[in-house]
Amino acid sequence: MKKLIAAAAALALFAVSAHAQLGIVAGLTSNSSDLKTAYSDVVESQSVTQYHAGLVLRLKLPLGLYVQPGLVYDMKGAKLQDQIAGLSGETFEVDIDTKTGFLNIPVQAGWKLDIPGISPYVFLEPYLGYAITTETKTEAKNKLLQDALELAFGDNLNTNPDDEDKWDGRNRLQYGVGIGAGILLLDRLGVSLKWYWDFGSLYNEDGQSSVSAQAMYEQAKNNKANGIALTATLFF
Repeated sequence: MKKLIAAAAALALFAVSAHAQLGIVAGLTSNSSDLKTAYSDVVESQSVTQYHAGLVLRLKLPLGLYVQPGLVYDMKGAKLQDQIAGLSGETFEVDIDTKTGFLNIPVQAGWKLDIPGISPYVFLEPYLGYAITTETKTEAKNKLLQDALELAFGDNLNTNPDDEDKWDGRNRLQYGVGIGAGILLLDRLGVSLKWYWDFGSLYNEDGQSSVSAQAMYEQAKNNKANGIALTATLFF
């Protein structure tokens, strides 16, 4: 009986291994939900400040279906411009540039149309993330205003990875979902484009879990995507 169980386990492991592919992923992330703006962010500015990279494992299922869990470092950010009213009624412009690095666990579920040499596919990708790095740069157009604001707050407006209080008032856990499509060449090189929604905190104000399929659907339906991600995947 033990030999039979061991043989069955070995056979199951072989079957899974035979239908699994380890891959590395890397790509660019934009906090714009518009393709033209996202393209401009990278090409015209000629700078890459948001990116992602990691490992994935694609498990092939019958009928062209697959499941692909992964572990991905994702650097996200936002550039904001605000106006602050001065004591005499004038307004001053302030630029805020925030970058936060998340360690994400995405679980992509998709369907692939098997065509020799080239296979298009579509997917849904829920993910869970934890922020591990953050940095904020605040710059006022007027240097005197910058000094006045820092004096009023009693601290430097900028934060860096070494600041002990950089996470004050922030929830480092987040979850979300991505929807996209791609092309797999020779069953080895994949290129995909997805829109993603960050749903924020895992828990509501009462400390109860806020994660549910219904809640994710309602938020995705009622809100624009938070950004676009272009990803290249190399399978072994």
